[in-house]
Amino acid sequence: MHQRNRIITLSVSGGVLVTVLGLFLSGMLAIKAGETSAMSSKRYSDQEIDDTNRFWDDEGNVGEAKPVGPQGVEAPSSPNFRPPETVQAQLVDEPYDEPEKAIRGKIIFVTPEGPAECSGTVVDHPSGNMVWTAAHCLHGGRGADYYKRISFIPGYDGKAETSAEAMPFGRWPVREVSVPDQWISDADPERDSVASPFDFGAFIVEPPSGKGSLQEELGTSAPIMFNAPRNLTVESYGYPGEEPYDGSRLYTCKSPTTDFQNDGWPDPAMLWMGCTMTAGSSGGGWFAEIEGRLYLVSNISLGITLRTAKTMTGPYLGNAAHELYDGF
Repeated sequence: MHQRNRIITLSVSGGVLVTVLGLFLSGMLAIKAGETSAMSSKRYSDQEIDDTNRFWDDEGNVGEAKPVGPQGVEAPSSPNFRPPETVQAQLVDEPYDEPEKAIRGKIIFVTPEGPAECSGTVVDHPSGNMVWTAAHCLHGGRGADYYKRISFIPGYDGKAETSAEAMPFGRWPVREVSVPDQWISDADPERDSVASPFDFGAFIVEPPSGKGSLQEELGTSAPIMFNAPRNLTVESYGYPGEEPYDGSRLYTCKSPTTDFQNDGWPDPAMLWMGCTMTAGSSGGGWFAEIEGRLYLVSNISLGITLRTAKTMTGPYLGNAAHELYDGF
């Protein structure tokens, strides 16, 4: 049985009804999200990489992948946290093999419930092989483990006529993956979560035979700005897979951000934007122009539908995220 996203209607103070989608998480965090924290990592063996390649060589397994997230929680009731307005996701024009588009891609992996999919972004890193995404696309949280058979498909186009066109740069298996320890110890898929500010992660891919690094093959990558300014206008990108989307195409939303934080959650507050993308877009990058340059400043984490707006949140990439990046 494949992993499915929960859809629940909750009542919050003020009589606002909130529909939440995704896996629910819980736990208590001992430190603030913007401060340094311990990271956990896993390195996949050559045998595991061979198994990953064989598994996804079967196109039927790719077709079976079900969208994961965005995670869902209640909207904050404090008047200090005002929801952004709905922004309708727009289809990104093809082709996706152009460098500035190909840095966005689909992540496929296997959970205990079956094949699954998320989104990710190729980021600038000394290894030349780093992809940034959400922690819930890599690890199941408290009592669980890292997912298996993780692969990245840059510039994925599910509407292409052939596999070569759908994966213009091929499929890249993951060699090493890392998420915050707070995610591993505190994220509970059965409840809403203060672990959400730690919903970020990254991995290093293993170049397929005959290829250079991921950055070399694509010709570009996205720089990350840690501890970026707030109150930005951002563009999010992902492969939404729940209705009315099918996970085959890249979509984007452009929205100003506000802050998101529930009672008991660690500082700093997450970022909040309007967007109609659904599960499968999880992990996709948020981009903002700062001093004339485009930076990745967050990733898709929580999906929240209020009576008045459809929104998503992303973690603030502070010192903890910088530590994870430097740990590879």
